[in-house]
Amino acid sequence: MSNNVKVMDAVRSGRNNVPKKEIQRITGLSWGTMCKVTDSLLKRGYLFARREKPHAPGRPVVPLCVNPDSASFCGIDIGAAYTKLVFCDMNFNVLYRTECATEPFRSRERFLERTEEIFETGVRESALDRSKIHALGLAVSGNVDSDNGILVSGGNFGMKFGTNIPVSGLSERIGLPVYAVTTQVGAVCAEYRFGKRAGCGNLVNIGLGVGIGSGIVANHLLLISHPKRPVGYIGHILIPNNNHVCTCGFKGCLESYSGANYLARIAAEQLPDRPELHSAPALDRAAANGDPDAAAILDTAASYNAIGIASMIQLYAPEALIFSGGQSRPDGYLFRKTIEKLKEILPEERRDCHLDITNLGPHQAAIGAARLAYEKFF
Repeated sequence: MSNNVKVMDAVRSGRNNVPKKEIQRITGLSWGTMCKVTDSLLKRGYLFARREKPHAPGRPVVPLCVNPDSASFCGIDIGAAYTKLVFCDMNFNVLYRTECATEPFRSRERFLERTEEIFETGVRESALDRSKIHALGLAVSGNVDSDNGILVSGGNFGMKFGTNIPVSGLSERIGLPVYAVTTQVGAVCAEYRFGKRAGCGNLVNIGLGVGIGSGIVANHLLLISHPKRPVGYIGHILIPNNNHVCTCGFKGCLESYSGANYLARIAAEQLPDRPELHSAPALDRAAANGDPDAAAILDTAASYNAIGIASMIQLYAPEALIFSGGQSRPDGYLFRKTIEKLKEILPEERRDCHLDITNLGPHQAAIGAARLAYEKFF
């Protein structure tokens, strides 16, 4: 993390009312380095000073504040069902948000073209000053090589493994630097920075939707997944006796039974004469209303979910575990049953893990992606 980011974060953490001595204490930078960085940020307008009358003889206190209008950052989260966009100001207040259906991408060129369209539409409709937009963070529900800026796959919306789309192609189109991560990395970053358990040093975010995945913060370190070093891919834990083939090509993945699209297929397979149940939302509603056929399918999915989630708790011993995604609804049958099954199998010593649903809404991962672009490029 750059010294610019460290200083800006220190000012934010002090509620935009922080003198230089406090910035030095928070950042751990030497006095000379801290002053050099802070003075540069003041000169460029990212910070401003508010001089106050001294309460005792001596120099007046000069608290520093972030200028929220000095820059903005964009985050786009391309999920299996929906694509979400946000623009955030320098305090990471959301200035504008929108979403649209994710189309099944059939070519590299169309992916870049459509993502550019979504960005440009957002710029136009938000009426933001384009010159103040510093960078774009891109989160993808698939495999991402963040180190080399390559989108490897997004099987749930048509990008087969090995597609390998360089994000430099998008950067050239929009004229901004782009940093790419997986959706779950973006999601847990947002939780760590802005969620209910912000600052929690050992945190896991579980995404339950079309895809199933997780993001991890361990000892305050965000774990970045890589296609050859996957982190948090619980949707691809192998479940015994599950013979369904996943989009990744393997048989028996958790996601190939419990993911929303797969639940629709399971219902069509097991209940061919009940087309009214051939979607995940319809199954959930029917199970909640006491339908035994729907409940049987979702009870199995909940048991599989619980195995994957319990494995993450065993591996990382998080203080808090946050749920997000379309299936993470407090009134949802599958979600409630998943929590019930999870509590049944968790060892006693792991039951102090705090469980909750994100309060950041469906744009959670887009907000995290915007924050990561800020950390990378500011």
